[in-house]
Amino acid sequence: MPRILSRRTFLMTGAAVGGTALVAAVGATGYLASLDVEGLHGGRLDGDDAILNAFVVIHRDGTVVINVPRTEMGQGIHTGLATVVAEELDIPFDDRISVVFPTDAHPAYSAWTNALQVRPEEASGPVAWFGRRVLGQLGMIATGASGSVMGLWHPMRVAGASARAMIVAAAAERLDVPASELTTEDGMVIHAASGRSLAYGDLAQDAALLTPPDEPRLKSREEWRLIGRSQPRIDIPAKVRGEAMFGIDVVLPDMLHASIRHAPVFGAEVAVIRNEGRVRAADGVLDIAVIDGRHVAVVAGSWWQAEQAAWLLDIEWTETGNESETSDSLADRMYAALETDTPHDHIDEGDIESAFAAPDARLVEADYDVPYVTHACMESMNATAVLQNNLAEVWAPSQNRATMRMGVMRGMGWAGVRPDEVTLNITMAGGAFGRRSDLDVVAEASCLAARYPGRPVKVLWSREEDIGRGVYRSQAAARLRAVLGPDGLPSGYDAMVATQSIMNAMSGRNLPVTVGPDGDYLSVEGLEKAHYAIPSRRMRSQNVPSHLPIHFWRSNGYSFNTFFTESFIDECADAAGADPVAYRRDLLRDNPRHLAVLDRVAEMAGWSDPLPPGRGRGIAIEECYRSVVAQVAEVTVSPDGEVRVDRMVCALDAGLAINPDQVVAQIEGGIVYGVTAALMNRITIEGGAVAETNFHDFAVQRIANAPRIEVSIVESDGPPCGVGEPGVVPAAAAVANAIFAATGRRLRSLPLAVTETIGERRTRSVLPAERA
Repeated sequence: MPRILSRRTFLMTGAAVGGTALVAAVGATGYLASLDVEGLHGGRLDGDDAILNAFVVIHRDGTVVINVPRTEMGQGIHTGLATVVAEELDIPFDDRISVVFPTDAHPAYSAWTNALQVRPEEASGPVAWFGRRVLGQLGMIATGASGSVMGLWHPMRVAGASARAMIVAAAAERLDVPASELTTEDGMVIHAASGRSLAYGDLAQDAALLTPPDEPRLKSREEWRLIGRSQPRIDIPAKVRGEAMFGIDVVLPDMLHASIRHAPVFGAEVAVIRNEGRVRAADGVLDIAVIDGRHVAVVAGSWWQAEQAAWLLDIEWTETGNESETSDSLADRMYAALETDTPHDHIDEGDIESAFAAPDARLVEADYDVPYVTHACMESMNATAVLQNNLAEVWAPSQNRATMRMGVMRGMGWAGVRPDEVTLNITMAGGAFGRRSDLDVVAEASCLAARYPGRPVKVLWSREEDIGRGVYRSQAAARLRAVLGPDGLPSGYDAMVATQSIMNAMSGRNLPVTVGPDGDYLSVEGLEKAHYAIPSRRMRSQNVPSHLPIHFWRSNGYSFNTFFTESFIDECADAAGADPVAYRRDLLRDNPRHLAVLDRVAEMAGWSDPLPPGRGRGIAIEECYRSVVAQVAEVTVSPDGEVRVDRMVCALDAGLAINPDQVVAQIEGGIVYGVTAALMNRITIEGGAVAETNFHDFAVQRIANAPRIEVSIVESDGPPCGVGEPGVVPAAAAVANAIFAATGRRLRSLPLAVTETIGERRTRSVLPAERA
């Protein structure tokens, strides 16, 4: 295996959770924690700043800056990862700590562990080599897949421990005592024998010039004072004071503002602007620009002037051939794909054909579907760019540094800007959910900035553009089949999903190479149900292209596949005459971790307690993002069919909870997002275009109709797992199963509506007749 980087580039450590030895692909033991900081801006010493490694900077006054190379978009990762560093550095978690998103791109910040779903402590062999060689060297710094804490907690622990060891070494030299005689506490190095002590700020400059240790000692769990205990959010005070910088807040001298109009039918181009003269004469308008032949930007002195003028535009668009598409025609195509003779095979275990051919087989079969949905981030899409003397600088609430840079190059490429001449400033984000990893708005701002050298240009999409002309989670349909044995449990399970490939669509828009649709795991995640004890199983998929641009969406394939599968497991339990919790308990008999979560949520919900008529409970469980999450929904269905979710109970094993309060907050937010999608969200296609335009027809949960939520964290000895998306995953299935318990009506389409099932004309089941 080739040696990619020198020892001075990577500091490796040999300890991991539980003391497991690590073997890294770049030589030495362990996983990267810090690097040769000569490659960072300012070098080791920068005025009053002592740069001890890529993650830790200490000022002379003892304040500590922690570099967290992931976007803070409300999920609390800046607090969680700062807690890890503070623990190992042995400093108090107070206002002496600040967190920044580093502007320097460095391999230490690479997102390869997220992209490959590889934990640092598992980082060995060819997969690790590929990740570091390819994704790492490309500066693939991304926030997503619930992977920020999961991927960075260990290297940032070692970064904190390394910085502490260097400070202790500097103190030992200054005090002329062995380092073994020194202890640290609350940002002080203490020599108990002589009663002397030195502050970190007094030692940091000397420490920064020392060689980082190869294997700094990490604290044991028994020594932790911060990890595992709820800490106050670092970002909240600035948000309360209105000081936090989101992309939408960027204001620069002499700045121009632009509002964008995109084609109503995706793929259309601008044929003619019929009233260009009238729009140019509108108050404050400076220019009208056609971007890439497909988008029209109105540039003005303020965004409101640009937006008001953009409403006046009378644009004729070219035809694409998709003008007759509707939600029904797209759904018909999706269901037709379930009949394909050549699907992509993902899993084929056991003997599925023999299982279904058994003479005493009891067949359970059902079809399910979900519509397109959008992200609806509270902060609308925006980016600000400036080009001056062939140097470009961009500000945006982006999730992905690499695609952000690609957006700049796509927008400014013709202006002669090189990638190394671009400065990227990633701000806080007002929600993201995968949407902010696309390059579109950055490319638009960059194109306009190249048109007006020397003047910053800020692009802000209106809510109508954001919902009606954005990128979407794909529609999907599934056909699930199971054969039940004499004990009522599945002996065979066959799953087929038809949907548009996420990776194929995303890469085609954002990356130099388009990823083929076959084998796209993001489209089938949540479909396998490997944690259930089923002897024979098969999982297949079929890509169904459309003219709609699709993208990552909070929990991706899990958001629909878990609705399909956990609804179907309930149907199997009903066919077997079994209680849904008892049925899952039998299926999880070989997985004590899952059983513990299932039992916890059932106990919390009072699963066996009777409910009055019109009310019901439903359960769902999933393993996702290395976490195990189970939810029980409690619903009321009124006589006229109105569904109200009264209560959502959730149990979660997410490994080590670094900041328990924030874990709970993330799960609560995920549940609200999941229930919203389950009951309220649908993108409708009419005449090839999206019909929805704003929150009046693409609604979100409000406080008045949000359920009561209870979350319990199951203690675990494992390392941190993902929490940003798991709260979304079981919600729709739990609510659908609760509606069935309340009404006897099985709903197999989202959004759930007792009075109207979207896919009712297509869905089928060979279950016994639905209960009255």
